[in-house]
Amino acid sequence: MLQQDLLTDERRLFEDLCTLDRLRAGFQSVKKNKGSPGVDGITIAEFDSRLDEELGRLKAELESWTYKPAPVRRVEIPKPGGRGTRNLGVPTVRDRVVQATLKHLLEPIFEPTFSANSYGFRPGRSQHQAIEAAREIVAGGKPYVVDLDLAQCFDRIHHDRLIARVGKQIPDTRILRLIGVTLRSGVMANGLMTPTTEGAVQGSPLSPLLSNIVLDELDGEGLDHNHVHPAQAAIGER
Repeated sequence: MLQQDLLTDERRLFEDLCTLDRLRAGFQSVKKNKGSPGVDGITIAEFDSRLDEELGRLKAELESWTYKPAPVRRVEIPKPGGRGTRNLGVPTVRDRVVQATLKHLLEPIFEPTFSANSYGFRPGRSQHQAIEAAREIVAGGKPYVVDLDLAQCFDRIHHDRLIARVGKQIPDTRILRLIGVTLRSGVMANGLMTPTTEGAVQGSPLSPLLSNIVLDELDGEGLDHNHVHPAQAAIGER
């Protein structure tokens, strides 16, 4: 893909993504969150032991468009109360670095656009604040609080619609392409790779932000702003 064929952005988000300082900050976020290796078996500690080399390679691959995320490693964890299992995906450490760096760049742009009634996976917000907001609504005269759960919310995200929604705020097609290849990186389970044609992997540093972008679009289609959005208050926690 030629550079001149891509629509860029005056904010220079892609250029920022490809800097060693930004990638290093992304790694520090990954390191703080801990986590197990992806399909390549490389641990955070091993990645850290050759950090300059790994980040230099990532930078070069991103700039030359040779970067290709690996399939995520499928992990099943039990849901609370014996309600079946939830599928999680574990990206490789290097892919988590790219995704965390993308999140750091995109979150400040999208955060101001989200509903004031949204609490899930947002900086400085929590489920406890959502509960307190619901209490205040009831105290103000509303008779009910309805608890809803969006089944398989992460698993059913439509890739093209999500990327189109992101594109309303981020015209840089280099960023959109990178999100697209991340979403479609595939899942590895029992030695078999399955393509991912929909959904955002639970376990990716970027997925919570992408899910909030999807929910914000639904919010813009007519959800009542006088109520706490339960799905956005606790998405992914059930």
